[in-house]
Amino acid sequence: MATDLATIYRPVAGDLEALDGVLRRELASEDPFVGELVGHVLASRGKLVRPALALLSAAACGGADEQRLWLAGTVELIHIASLIHDDIIDVAELRRGVATVNMLWGNQVAVLLGDYLFATAFDLVSRIRHPEVAPTIAQAAVAMSQAEITAVKLGGEPHEDEATYFAIIEGKTARLFSAACRAGALIAGAGPDVAGALAEFGLRWGQAFQITDDALDLTGTPEALGKPIGSDIDAGRVTLPVITALRRADEGDRQRLRALVRHASGDGAHQELRAIVDRYGGVRHALDTAATFARRATAALAPLPATPAAASLRELAEFVLVRAR
Repeated sequence: MATDLATIYRPVAGDLEALDGVLRRELASEDPFVGELVGHVLASRGKLVRPALALLSAAACGGADEQRLWLAGTVELIHIASLIHDDIIDVAELRRGVATVNMLWGNQVAVLLGDYLFATAFDLVSRIRHPEVAPTIAQAAVAMSQAEITAVKLGGEPHEDEATYFAIIEGKTARLFSAACRAGALIAGAGPDVAGALAEFGLRWGQAFQITDDALDLTGTPEALGKPIGSDIDAGRVTLPVITALRRADEGDRQRLRALVRHASGDGAHQELRAIVDRYGGVRHALDTAATFARRATAALAPLPATPAAASLRELAEFVLVRAR
């Protein structure tokens, strides 16, 4: 199994290289300040998982014309815009080791830049001729917004409700992965069964991805995660490892963990929180749950013929778990 994304992405490597040019062209502006903002966010892009999934799904279904790059650009811009808005909400200072837009230029500029990227994304998707693609992407964007509102409403209040957690990560993360995969299949001419199978793959892969990400927030490194370790706790997010520990802990540890979730700040508090979570197997349970979703993602690929792109999708289902080992 390939253990690095460059190898997994090989069937669509040329398209991913071309994507940068597409985004820069679509976001070009006569205003030098807008150009500076665009240059900043495009210089610090991450793993390109969403466009890669769209492109691999299209390739696994026989390939598509230039619409595949419009779709890849759409899902990447939606993702970047959502991160910019997340950083405002979280008062984040760094993203992938680089200062955030809100820290450099303030919240007003950051909000408007996110809006600009969202608007450009929907300009791109409007050019795709398949009638089901734009609704698929729009519904995912609606789900993302609804899940964000739910998460903000909960704030930093500790809870033990796994169902609420799963609903939030499905909306915030997994639905866009699912839409990217389904839309990629559709523009390649796939029928409803295959498009549905790829949508299921993206949904389950996205759930595994987010749960693993939440575990890495407690166990990983800033380089692997792309943001400071403990940022979920600092931002008041209650993730699956914490929920598991809250459900299993004795009363004393439960009360202490609740206090840490509400007010954790600094390495000492993070280490204490991690110790309590570890005492009750919170990270282990989260990674086991992620593995279950990854297996469901792999099973969903059964209808696909054997192609290099389909093999890459299967390798992604394994890679999502390797990140946390």
